[in-house]
Amino acid sequence: MKRNWLCVVALALAAVLCTGCGVKDENLKSDPLVNADGTAPVGKTLVAPAPPEGFTLLDNKDILAANGLYYASWVSGDPQPYENSEGKTVDLYDAQLTLVVQENKTEDKAASAVEGWQTLAQQNYDISDTQTLTAAGQEYTIIQFAYQDESNPYAFGVAAFGQKGTSAIEWELSCQESYTGDALAVLTEFLNGCTY
Repeated sequence: MKRNWLCVVALALAAVLCTGCGVKDENLKSDPLVNADGTAPVGKTLVAPAPPEGFTLLDNKDILAANGLYYASWVSGDPQPYENSEGKTVDLYDAQLTLVVQENKTEDKAASAVEGWQTLAQQNYDISDTQTLTAAGQEYTIIQFAYQDESNPYAFGVAAFGQKGTSAIEWELSCQESYTGDALAVLTEFLNGCTY
């Protein structure tokens, strides 16, 4: 029985890892992690809104659910091949919004996770602005930044850090220099559309 369970887990992991990066939104309608209206439940913590015009849901994974970690991402623009630092060719978009939700056993652990993410941001980004925003009843710390690492294909971004009970939440919108949208407005629209 244990061996069968391990085979099922291995097959599920292989299926997730073999998923194409350029999945179109219309192909996700039957995916259990996307509702028929385009909203996407991310863990037990929140339901992300249907993406605004110009953005497409790329990924929504609960593969690390046993550890309380959930991930979703949305992209804007057409994919362009890009060779990363590991020599692998990946799809690069004009902008990519990533959501990470870490569901913890205690509020203290959630607060510690948020603090850790904010510390990493301070170490890796040139932060130009910090503010507090309440969206859909949830308070977030918002930062606007430029990437310090010049080898990063993204030039600037905006991130939101928050805590909902025992869950730590991080949204990050990374943009290429050519992105013409208003990054803060896009992120704010996503945040305002969430339900908890």
